[in-house]
Amino acid sequence: MPSRYGTGELYAFDFCTLSPARIRGLSSAPLKSQPCPFKPAPKCHKKGGVCSLRLLERGADGQVEGKGEPVITCPSRFREADLVSQWVGETLLGTPKPVVISELPFLMGEIQAEEGKQDAAGKIDEVLVHPDGGALWWCALEFQAVYFSGKSMENEFKPIREWAGPGVPFPAVRRRPGFRSFGSKRLMPQLQTKVPTISRWASGGPDLN
Repeated sequence: MPSRYGTGELYAFDFCTLSPARIRGLSSAPLKSQPCPFKPAPKCHKKGGVCSLRLLERGADGQVEGKGEPVITCPSRFREADLVSQWVGETLLGTPKPVVISELPFLMGEIQAEEGKQDAAGKIDEVLVHPDGGALWWCALEFQAVYFSGKSMENEFKPIREWAGPGVPFPAVRRRPGFRSFGSKRLMPQLQTKVPTISRWASGGPDLN
């Protein structure tokens, strides 16, 4: 039975459970018109609204089913119910309810005279702070979604905007999650820049070794 990676979640909905009419409606929605339940900002900022990919398998009868777990392709997807922040807070700081500071500017540069503000070299996705105690206990948290190799998701948008069923459409082209490349190309460069600097900042707090 043929299988390909396609849409796993569309605007936070399990793609394989959507009706053809709902698929057409969501896939035709204008950019930033749909709510995102995973982040503080009220609207989804991702073109197409695909939160994750999933392996889709087409049976001998033509029906398409999802196999395995979704693969997150949008960083906002990690923020569901603050589960990741709570787990990291409990594991590293000893509290399941850390104070969360999002998108903290990192490595501020010189003040730009014409604008009167500083530029940041980047942002730390989240800084988690223990809410109790006299010492400042904190840690930094980076989110990195998986990128994929192969044809763009744009190849999927036109067919699903016109999808009449039954079930859900089989992916039009081949693609696969870049499990091996996204870490070395995306995540590691960020860690190599941020971790040494953050380590020099650290003073006091728990022994994390």
